[in-house]
Amino acid sequence: MFKIKKKCFYIGLIYMMLAQIAYSQLPKTDVYLAELKNINIKPQILSVKFLNHFNRHGYNNQARFFGYNEVYMASAIDTSQWTDIYSIDLLKEELTRVTDTEKLSEFSPCPTPIEGYFSVVRIETDGLTQSLWIYPKDRSNPGKRALPNIKNIGYHTWISRDSVALFLVGTPNTFAIANISTGKTEIIAENIGRCIKLSPKGHISIVHKIKPDLWMLKNYDIKDKAFSTVCQMPQNTEDFDYLPNGILIAADGPKIKTFNTQKDIEWVEIADFTLQNIMHINRLNVIRDRLLFINNKN
Repeated sequence: MFKIKKKCFYIGLIYMMLAQIAYSQLPKTDVYLAELKNINIKPQILSVKFLNHFNRHGYNNQARFFGYNEVYMASAIDTSQWTDIYSIDLLKEELTRVTDTEKLSEFSPCPTPIEGYFSVVRIETDGLTQSLWIYPKDRSNPGKRALPNIKNIGYHTWISRDSVALFLVGTPNTFAIANISTGKTEIIAENIGRCIKLSPKGHISIVHKIKPDLWMLKNYDIKDKAFSTVCQMPQNTEDFDYLPNGILIAADGPKIKTFNTQKDIEWVEIADFTLQNIMHINRLNVIRDRLLFINNKN
């Protein structure tokens, strides 16, 4: 079990929560850490560790490696209330509450290319605007909003110090690239999944939801402004990541699967957690030989 190291606060922030979240239950979710082996031969899961001992019956989501032994996540003790960002030092087994903002939720913590900072998706005072904020890791100030003219940011991934890939909430959901210095935003594609990753070759990888039973993983070449198709995703799967050697990893219900673009014609199962009652795996994140994933319990 992790021990709480300290509480840290951003001061002067009193906000209203996004209506559909504030008045409905957040899902009960758990975070797991898996150790991988034989990545270059035949990837296998060596062991799995439960991480959210501090919040066993609440909301724990969007876990992200900020380093080999550092994990950030969004959590809410009461699933009908607001989320804050927590970090876990895996080596020291210490838990830090990074934000403690009153009546405000932060989601999707993400490391930025600017050292000492991280970013989140946040809800503004109108209870509707979903915005991108950049916070200092040392919590020395309340942070600042990036891209103030964009009000429907769902998820994001940094491309460079100034450029960020965005999942924009709408009908349909769209994939965009924005420059935080100029504010210029370019809509690239529609009907995409929430997961945006950088491929080992520097392309932007997304899931294109062509129709309900056909979701294709595609790479976007920023320089050529063109898409290439990688593979079909498992049914209803929109979350994925890359192992260090470029092999794809994703979940299919209780199963974790990989796809080697050099030789595979279909996804290969490497683990099944049915017996552990881990039935709804999603939101995978990889660093070296470690894998984070979420399990939805309801």
